[in-house]
Amino acid sequence: MGRVAVLKIGRGNFHQGFEVSLELREDGGSPLGEIEGRLKANTDIEGLYLLWQQSFRNLTAIARAPGWEIEESLATNRATSEIADDCWQRMRQVEANLNQWLQPSGELGWQKIRERLNKELASQADTIRLAIKAKDPILWKLPWHTWDLLSHYPNVGVSYSPVEYESWEIAKHQTQSDRVRLLAIFGDNRHLDLEADRKVIANLNGAQTVFCHQPQARDLIAQLRDPKGWDIFFFAGHSQTVEQRGRISLSARESIETDQFKHALKEAIQRGLKIAIFNSCEGLGLAQQLADLHVPIIIVMQEIVPDKVAQSFLKEFLREYAAGQPLYIAVRRAQERLEEFTDLPGATWLPMIYQNPSEVLPTWKDLRAMTKRNSRRQLEWQHLPNILVRSLVATGLVMAVRFLGGLQPVELWAFDQLMRLQSDRGIDERLLVVKVTEQDIRQQRQYPLSDRVILQAIEKLQVHQPRAIGLDIYRDFPVEPGYRELAAHIQKNPRLVTICEVSQPESKGGNKFGVASPPASSTENVGFSDLAVEPDGTVRRYLFHLNPGESLCQASYAFSAELAFRYLYSEGIQPEATSEGNLKLGSTVFQPLERHTGFYHNIDTRGHQVLLNYRSSQKVAREVTLTEVLQNDFPPQWVKDRLILIGVVAPSVGDRFSTPFGNEMDRKMPGVIIHAQMVSQMLSIAKEERSLLRFLPQGLDALWIWSWAITGGLCIWGFHSLLYRKIASAVAIVILPNLCFGLFSIGICAPLVPSALAFAIAWGITNRFSSLSH
Repeated sequence: MGRVAVLKIGRGNFHQGFEVSLELREDGGSPLGEIEGRLKANTDIEGLYLLWQQSFRNLTAIARAPGWEIEESLATNRATSEIADDCWQRMRQVEANLNQWLQPSGELGWQKIRERLNKELASQADTIRLAIKAKDPILWKLPWHTWDLLSHYPNVGVSYSPVEYESWEIAKHQTQSDRVRLLAIFGDNRHLDLEADRKVIANLNGAQTVFCHQPQARDLIAQLRDPKGWDIFFFAGHSQTVEQRGRISLSARESIETDQFKHALKEAIQRGLKIAIFNSCEGLGLAQQLADLHVPIIIVMQEIVPDKVAQSFLKEFLREYAAGQPLYIAVRRAQERLEEFTDLPGATWLPMIYQNPSEVLPTWKDLRAMTKRNSRRQLEWQHLPNILVRSLVATGLVMAVRFLGGLQPVELWAFDQLMRLQSDRGIDERLLVVKVTEQDIRQQRQYPLSDRVILQAIEKLQVHQPRAIGLDIYRDFPVEPGYRELAAHIQKNPRLVTICEVSQPESKGGNKFGVASPPASSTENVGFSDLAVEPDGTVRRYLFHLNPGESLCQASYAFSAELAFRYLYSEGIQPEATSEGNLKLGSTVFQPLERHTGFYHNIDTRGHQVLLNYRSSQKVAREVTLTEVLQNDFPPQWVKDRLILIGVVAPSVGDRFSTPFGNEMDRKMPGVIIHAQMVSQMLSIAKEERSLLRFLPQGLDALWIWSWAITGGLCIWGFHSLLYRKIASAVAIVILPNLCFGLFSIGICAPLVPSALAFAIAWGITNRFSSLSH
């Protein structure tokens, strides 16, 4: 797999040093990590480079004279020989100074950067390239390919770009040809021999080339706008950079800056232009301006270049590139072969690649028709089965971890977030909660409350004809005064439901366990108060039926269920049992949770449990205090035909539980309020006002997760550009939770966290193999 090492040289200067960082990334993929550091000051290198530049330009000027050769034996050429010697000396000084500057130093961060880069080069010498991102243009001109760290790795290419170099999308359209489309512009040829360049391009295998000799500006623009598109734009002739602006000479009479044909260039880029080659002098300004137009790859000569150097580079580069070498390797090999020009010391410094490090450099084969016709689909459709396989692997990994309970904590957290996001349904008009507060307990000066006080409250409520009253206060032993009177009332009032607690045996012995119901209560008027509490103390499940076994509490239905049944009986709705033994109310079957259901794994599945869908996080029913009831200080219509729940809410009693809405003390919900939530849920389901919250069947659950794994793979398969891949992934990640919430609001608990994880794994796997295939 290709990898890019991006060396960013940011703020600073040669006198104070530079801030630097090394970023590693997969070719065309996301960053893998970054190391920050600082590069020490170097006050000599800029001056040394300028001295070399002057000597080289002097030699170049002489080289353009007809018949020039360096021959030390001829007195007439002694001056030339001295300039060449001086140029050699300056070249060696620049290279030596550069290597000394980049050696390990007291700057700890730079030491780490050098060591990490050395490690990457050693492990991936044939697949890594180095990108220099710098603010100061002189840094681009330095001969980085002579760095001693790269000397043992001939396949490591070097490219350049500014620090603020935005990512762009590769062309939306592709050239319509089964060969590489190349537009070759030959401009002003005064004192130049461009015939050699023309022959090299004309002999390219697999290329369809259009030659334009000294075109007018409008002809150049018209060619760039050819609807068939171009893969490569080539220019040979005179060019120059003045104040960081590039200009090419089309003829002796006409020259043009890139700004003057930028719209035509943009059209060419949209139609598939990938590479621009300027085999001309001083191309750095051209490179910078073309980069602003988002030309993916620009190859230029940074200084004045003699004909023979330009011709040699083009010939060697195109030979290597068309033979299948990666672009950066082809450039480096052509660059190194320029050392044969011993009369021009530093000729190997001239060619440079200017590009965005996040782009994947195309090979010659990539530019051929099989990567263009029908866009990339002819090539990519064959990879679709691999994407399906990788998505299955991702799904299998996620399902295995989920089955072992590894995702349960985070899935419970996600469930809580969805519960919080639901709209608050407000109070249930069918319920009234009589709450025993701290003030009520202080006023009665007794706790547990006496049987007389409880009886008085029940009688005050009974006068207004409620459908049923639920007493969520244990009365398994007398609390005088008033025990006999309360017992007598319990025996004769079929609308009064009391509680007991089934609990669980603490040992396997024969001892009874649990909390008994009031002795006077008949079994059919008692409901158990047990709640299904998660290991984290949160109530997310509704336990409505169980087998009490040997418990002191022999109730088989929950306290809340018994109250709901009494209300529904008056509505003509009676509980039924299906052939599987499941509860059915109206048209809804209460399918119980199993040991492995949804995000639950290895849970206590005793009895029949379903997910508890809270009606409200604030107030599920109207509330009055015990004192208000005893003083008849409440509207009678709040009681008539309602279900009444009487329970203690005083924090000192401790009957409080965490819910999806919070586990802080002030947000914990009293037991009687949770029972009211359960009653409201059962009534709403039976009356078809709400759906029972349930998980998808296991098979459909796995299919849902797999579909998101496939989506993760398709985000890579469908887009070449890292930017578009990220956009597609972001859209998918936004859709997933919103879709899950939409399903949640209609009673379907879809797997959110496993789907997101499968998406991420499939995205990563496919991205890795996609980069490898390139």
